[in-house]
Formats: sequence, structure tokens, C-alpha cells
Amino acid sequence: MAEIASVAGPKIKEMGESASARDAWSRWERDAVRGGGAVRLWRPDGYNTDEALHLYDMVNVSAFDALDDLCQLHVMAWWERFDEDVEPFITAVRKDNPVAALFHGLGPQRARVLPGWAGDAVLTAAEVRDRLAAVEAVLALSGGERERVLGRIDDWPGDKEAVDLLDQPLRVWREVAAAGLGLLTCRIWF
Repeated sequence: MAEIASVAGPKIKEMGESASARDAWSRWERDAVRGGGAVRLWRPDGYNTDEALHLYDMVNVSAFDALDDLCQLHVMAWWERFDEDVEPFITAVRKDNPVAALFHGLGPQRARVLPGWAGDAVLTAAEVRDRLAAVEAVLALSGGERERVLGRIDDWPGDKEAVDLLDQPLRVWREVAAAGLGLLTCRIWF
């Protein structure tokens, strides 16, 4: 993690703290308020709304994609070096972005608590331990709140398993924390 963090950490921070990222997040917050907590997804003609496209575009900006484009880091080259004691969570969403679906379900206030930018984060073991309670507060939902979040995830375009998108990241966080390991979260296009 230290090797990945030395390259990816500054890029993730730069992207998340940029004026364009702050502006994009603020717009998402305003759009979500107007939509009753989440952006409207569909126009009357069956196409995605500008608000949904904005959220998709916002989380589509990935530090790992930028690093790969610059030939500085490609996460898949590290695959065999990841710890075998924790089963990773890997999902594929055809023609869409699972981070957009998760963020749509969670809404901007909850998603803001998650570390990194747009699903990209590299954390030391100490950072995982320090942030676990906050991540649990975001992802360990129950009752009507859980059903509302799962419904929003399911409504987002693309073929995905809403329960997995909500539950599996938390499983990994808990297993990594218990094992005393660092954590890498990222979205990679294939």
C-alpha cells in the first residue's frame, strides 16, 4: 500500500481538492436537494437527465485512470501482490459505473464521508482503523433507510446487484481492519 499510496495518494488528493471537483460536488448536492435526496434519473423521453449525467461524469474522473494514461501506475499490475487473507470485492456494471450507482443510492452527504475521490482511495492500516466507524455509519444501514438506498441503487442504469454494491465494500473494510491491513478502492474501466 505504501508504494501505491506514494504514487496514487497525491493524485487522488489533487483530483478531489480541485476547483472543478468542488464545483461538481456542490452541483450534485443542489441537484439532489431538488430531487428529494437524489438526482432525477429519467427525462420524459426516456433518456437520462442532465443531473444524472452530471453525477456519472463527476465520479467517472478517476485518479487511477489518469495514472494509467500517464503510464505511472496500473492497478492490475499489482493484483498478485494483494493480501490473500481478504477476498476483494470486484463488480462489473455493463456500460455504467458502479460508483455512480452507489453514490446515487447514498446521496451526497453520506458519500462525502467515504475517503478519497469518486471511489478512489489508498489507506494505511491505521487510516482504515480510524475511519471504519464513519464508513460503517454510511454503509451499515437498516430498515427503511436501507431499502431507500437499495432502491436508488437499483434504479440507477446498468446491470448490477444493489445489495452487493452496498454491502460488499463494508465487508472488505471490516475484514481489512480486522487483519490490520491497508485498503485500496478504485474503479477501473476495461
